[in-house]
Amino acid sequence: MIYLDTSALLKLYFLEDESELVQQYVMQQSDPLPIWELQQFEILNAFRLKVFWGEMTGSDAEKLVEMFDRRMSNGQYYCPEIDRSELMLTFRSLTKRTPDTGCRTMDILHVACALQLAPELFISFDDRQRNLAKGAGLHVP
Repeated sequence: MIYLDTSALLKLYFLEDESELVQQYVMQQSDPLPIWELQQFEILNAFRLKVFWGEMTGSDAEKLVEMFDRRMSNGQYYCPEIDRSELMLTFRSLTKRTPDTGCRTMDILHVACALQLAPELFISFDDRQRNLAKGAGLHVP
């Protein structure tokens, strides 16, 4: 199983520099992608923020929302069980590295969640988050 942070997940919906690479990682596995609740919040809002920024129309954003929902219901994605107490303990522990890494809250939450899921790969294009994930023992390509 691979874990995509939200910026990597968005590359499945928008053609960006690393979109092809993310697609290759996803196609190399048969497991559904874990998409926990906070990622769902982030991606749905990201689609609609593109409207605010004038990068797409409202109807195009809603089509992406529908596509995301179909992928969830088709089993391409699943919402993993997250132990909230463990997540908070791991998050608190990882924040001790913030003075050195400069990671933001969501960066740390993604790493904390991934640690619970123990993916084979943690995919992110944020250098700070990648360094935190590596330091926490996740395999980052």
